[in-house]
Amino acid sequence: MKVYEGANVRNVAVVGHGHAGKTQLISAMLYTAGATPKLGRVDDGSATTDYDEESVARKMTISSAIAYAEWKGAKVNFIDTPGFNLFVHEAKMAMPAVEGVVVAVDGVGGVEVVTEKAWQYAEEYNLPRVIVGSRMDRERADAQRMMDSIVAAFGRSVIPVQLLIGSEKTLSGVVDLIKMKAFTYDMGGNGQGKEGDIPANLKDAAQSAHEKLVELVAEGDDALMEEFFDKGTIGEEHLLTGLRKAISERRIYPLLYTSGLGNIAADRLLQFIVDYMPAATQRPPVEAMPGSGNGSPQTRKVADNEPASVFVFKTLNDPFAGRISFFKVYSGTVKNDATLQNFTRSSSEKLAHVSLMQGKNMVPVTEIHAGDLGAVAKLRYNSYDHTLGDK
Repeated sequence: MKVYEGANVRNVAVVGHGHAGKTQLISAMLYTAGATPKLGRVDDGSATTDYDEESVARKMTISSAIAYAEWKGAKVNFIDTPGFNLFVHEAKMAMPAVEGVVVAVDGVGGVEVVTEKAWQYAEEYNLPRVIVGSRMDRERADAQRMMDSIVAAFGRSVIPVQLLIGSEKTLSGVVDLIKMKAFTYDMGGNGQGKEGDIPANLKDAAQSAHEKLVELVAEGDDALMEEFFDKGTIGEEHLLTGLRKAISERRIYPLLYTSGLGNIAADRLLQFIVDYMPAATQRPPVEAMPGSGNGSPQTRKVADNEPASVFVFKTLNDPFAGRISFFKVYSGTVKNDATLQNFTRSSSEKLAHVSLMQGKNMVPVTEIHAGDLGAVAKLRYNSYDHTLGDK
């Protein structure tokens, strides 16, 4: 497995109400990126991030899991979180480990109670969000009704960056309102869209939606607003940088569409995450909890040349490996067999066999850079929310 530096890492938590299609959507992106040999399905228990017996039997996520995909020179870490009220605290536990959130909203059900709760968690951590209309190939899936539900819940900062081509069982692709191109797919195919011109029957709607997007991006930036008034639009290069900035500053919440089971537009969502969500190194410096001394709390930049600091955000029991700790490297580089100080327990810990998690599989690596997520088995103290670092 290639080792990635933080500038090329994107960490996202995938949240939403139960049965909104989160796990299936992650399976589609993993398959599209070549991370899995076939499209995993929740229905038959082959989804990468729903692997324990209880999740498979109930066909629902009951514990967060991590998977990753390599896409266009970047590594995207997904934390798949539960969507039922009893387990929703797992979504909050994932927030310190990510720089962005993908909010899945069912194309039929719209925004539901856990969607709003997970949104609030992301608000508490000041995280940028991308909204995904999922399962848009279902009978009675309605893009406009879903959009109305999202705007009613989260405000008018939500803006579509795609239009659907077809609907329900005739869904065949999306129109990219940024590049003004169409991408079409085979239902249940490999997820790689064919780029082409916008269908004639959607050209007027696409142009109108593009203009609304341009205007909303320009609103928060004086230079872009001046360009917009002078030319009536914004050049594509400026639109890309302006949209990236607006998403990072949480002025805009873009809306995309997918079908996880049909593997439609998973590649466009992957590309959007890589292009527009913050890199792991763009996280603001992290401040330590106040110590017992009189000095100011220490801060760490998310950079390899800082002292190592590691935050354990989840632990789980594995029948073979024992207790596995999931961690985020906030600073420094953690090498295999490193010995770090557990500041929470004032003891040392040896990190033997540091790994990346691909669902239930631990993938060994030689080192993990600042900003990336990792895992290690059999720490002496296995509670989540422990901090480790250079002594």
